[in-house]
Amino acid sequence: MTRGGRGVAVPVLLLAAAVMSFGGANAAGAKRKPAKIVRPAGDTSAVIAAIGGEALTRAMVDARLAEIPEQFRGNYQTPQGRQQLLDRMIEEKIWLKTAEAKHVDQRPDVVDQLERQRRDLLVRTYLNEQLATAPAISDTVAKAYYDEHVNEYRTPATVTVQHIQLADAKAAARVKGLALKGQDWNGLVQQYSTDSLTRTTGGALGTVTLAGSFASIGNQPALAESAFALGEGKIGGPFKTDRGWHVIKVGATTPEGVRSFDQMKSVIVRQLGSEQQQQLYRQMLEQARHDLGVKEDSVAIRGYVSQKKSARDMFQDAQNLGPADQRLEAYRAVVEAYPEADVSPQAQFMIGFINSEELKRYDAAEKAFEELLQRYPKSELAESARWMLAHMKSEDAPEFVEGAADSTQQASKAGRGGSKAP
Repeated sequence: MTRGGRGVAVPVLLLAAAVMSFGGANAAGAKRKPAKIVRPAGDTSAVIAAIGGEALTRAMVDARLAEIPEQFRGNYQTPQGRQQLLDRMIEEKIWLKTAEAKHVDQRPDVVDQLERQRRDLLVRTYLNEQLATAPAISDTVAKAYYDEHVNEYRTPATVTVQHIQLADAKAAARVKGLALKGQDWNGLVQQYSTDSLTRTTGGALGTVTLAGSFASIGNQPALAESAFALGEGKIGGPFKTDRGWHVIKVGATTPEGVRSFDQMKSVIVRQLGSEQQQQLYRQMLEQARHDLGVKEDSVAIRGYVSQKKSARDMFQDAQNLGPADQRLEAYRAVVEAYPEADVSPQAQFMIGFINSEELKRYDAAEKAFEELLQRYPKSELAESARWMLAHMKSEDAPEFVEGAADSTQQASKAGRGGSKAP
């Protein structure tokens, strides 16, 4: 919020000295005591404003300006821009002190978040500083790596191909003869080619290697090999593929080569630098573990990492699976692992529901619903299970009992299409 019609005006107290008396009467009509301004330690610069007795100095504003990315800093170096920055800092300090007065900074969730941010900042800052001490990768080291791995930088030979695709060998041979006699290639493509994707582009198949992976006609290594054998500027064919018969025209060919060290230097330096930092990190971590005397309880760790998922997590995992058989298996796992969990009746119901509504395995569905009634007779889904036993082979739409524990309601109301429970 700024002045001069740029938003709701915020009064700014311009101070000429370190301490200024704030005039006016309080509710009882008495004059307020002068507000004592607290300066940041060691800051002797001019005070611009005071918020709750705390000084906002010119040095503080300049420091904030220096934090702004260089590409945006110019926006705040005009009189209007400096006013906007100052107004923003005053507003920020107002709300910060108001929040502190309301003890927002003492709330457990805020304290936890601040501690996480502090932890991450400290770890990141320390590691970045230490890893930055790794020596730069020299040209000599990079060149030695390049020489040792030069085969990794080889480039395959390539050839550019155009084609005319035809239905039979006889037609292809005739078109080839026309091309060899000098008839316009693009005209022949438009008139005779059965490949609609390349008919308007002169039959262009692009540039390929001996692997023969063509964008429009798929993998045709024999055709690519034939193009290489013909040579640049030649017309050949007919060649047979699973698409038909082809007359081809060979364009530019490029022999196999090797990317130069200068081309690969920056890539190698980044790669070796990353590997070096990873190695340094492992060394630092091992040393720090030793210095701090880190001890791990293997039994406790094994017990923690091998703990099984909760019943609700398993149920949610089952809901998120796709194929019906996979969901059935996952719902059965819930019931077997947690027979007394609050979601187990739902899992048992879904076993019957999927068998009935999606797979039409009515015998299996009947068995599942009967098992639900036997194991969970007091479940809110018991009445729905009875309804399914009586109507699963009919076209009647089920109207299940509305219950907080019944997560199959939406699936049932969606119709007989067999959607999974939400």
